[in-house]
Amino acid sequence: MYSQKVMEHFKNPRNMGEIPDADGVGTVGNPVCLAPDSLVCMNSNFTPITNVSANLEVLGHDGKYHLIEKMTVRPYKGRMCKIVVHNLGSTVVTPDHNIFALKASHILRKYRSRTKCIRDWYAADELEKGDILLYPVPNETIDAEKIPLDIEKPYHDFRSKTLPAEIAVDRDFLRLVGYYLSEGYVRTQRSKGTLGFVFSSKEEKYIQDTILCIKRIFSLEPAEIKSSHNRADIRFYSARLARFFTKHFGERAVNKHVPHWMMMLPLQKQEALLCGLWRGDGYINDQVAKFVTISEQLAFQVRNLLLRQEIIMSFLERSASGIHRKNYSIYVKDDRSLEKLARIVEVKLTIPKKLKNRHKAWFEDGYFHIPIWRVEPLTYDGLVYNLEVKENHSYVSNSMTLHNCGDMMKIFIKVKDGRLEDVKFKTFGCGAAIATSSMITELAKGKTIDEAMKITRADVADALEGLPPIKMHCSNLAADGLRAAIEDYLKKKEASK
Repeated sequence: MYSQKVMEHFKNPRNMGEIPDADGVGTVGNPVCLAPDSLVCMNSNFTPITNVSANLEVLGHDGKYHLIEKMTVRPYKGRMCKIVVHNLGSTVVTPDHNIFALKASHILRKYRSRTKCIRDWYAADELEKGDILLYPVPNETIDAEKIPLDIEKPYHDFRSKTLPAEIAVDRDFLRLVGYYLSEGYVRTQRSKGTLGFVFSSKEEKYIQDTILCIKRIFSLEPAEIKSSHNRADIRFYSARLARFFTKHFGERAVNKHVPHWMMMLPLQKQEALLCGLWRGDGYINDQVAKFVTISEQLAFQVRNLLLRQEIIMSFLERSASGIHRKNYSIYVKDDRSLEKLARIVEVKLTIPKKLKNRHKAWFEDGYFHIPIWRVEPLTYDGLVYNLEVKENHSYVSNSMTLHNCGDMMKIFIKVKDGRLEDVKFKTFGCGAAIATSSMITELAKGKTIDEAMKITRADVADALEGLPPIKMHCSNLAADGLRAAIEDYLKKKEASK
């Protein structure tokens, strides 16, 4: 835990800012990066960081999307940390990479005490099993009342059924999209096309719901319904409709996805989308709910849809083997979450009254709080990647929230008559980094050059009434920053002679 003095300087830092005409500037810190196969959340899609480029938007720690200003790539040889999370997967980072978390391993079994812990940016090296990662729930909401049916009718097409120019984005349409993403298929030819849905023959309720949705929205009746091997195949003949679903939601199961605008709809509308998805590729009972897909993008998007509904779940990735494709499974076992999902899917459950949090995870203040399962040290030799993000200075991987730099400090000094007349700082980093930066300016201001050079990490830590052992490097960083600023001043002074 931080001392009262540290918290005072963290919450109300002194001398924060920049001296425009500084006599000396010291910059210290550690560049931080991710392994090349790391996934980051861009426009509701999870994309390998190697495929990211500037001027796109990435999800930040505030749950909103922010512009990427630059991607950096550098060679790296040394130790990295693989942090595995119970519910979301893993990410491999350099040891100094700052991650939004609670140092809570010592209170993991006492959830009532979790509010005593401080949300902060911790270096990967500082985290251990049981600490709590804070994963932002995407919170931007943009409603859409209608969308155009943006597939033109071929000039020589005189036979196909006329379709509406616009589609109302209502619960029927969103539920139908869910059915398509989980059970639908398309076949497109020059002037022919089929939009089809395959259900179990026992799912008569969902079959009739699909037929009614198509009829109400597009005024189409099924061209045929084929039943075989306990399956019902419902087919609608319309080339334009088949191409519309292909364009917006993908073709073939492995390519299915939810468009970004639909991932930002109000929660009530997204319930209908989840309903269709889960009815198609999921099941739910009194003990567990499960959803399975072979589409990586769809899997991550369903996960984010559940996060927005504050439904606790686990996300598992299974590697391909033999004739089986790689697939993704989402499990819901928490009883409160099961109740929420059952209401969305319109299924009645008989869950016991005593509700248990089987995942040891929770939602609070816009974040999904999830415990670390394990931290594995790795040896790595190759390229590593990082993003510079405008304003927010953070981005989200598949399993954690990352600062786009390590503890980085800039110390600015103004010298008059051999004394530090003014000292200011700019720091990106954890609470301890901000507090030590604030304190170093207090200790250095008014001192002579020689006196300021003698300030040590111990002086900074003592002035703050102590720092946790894992944060002592922050006091060293502050002292190094001041020393670098003074050395910059002395070099400039020597060069001007």
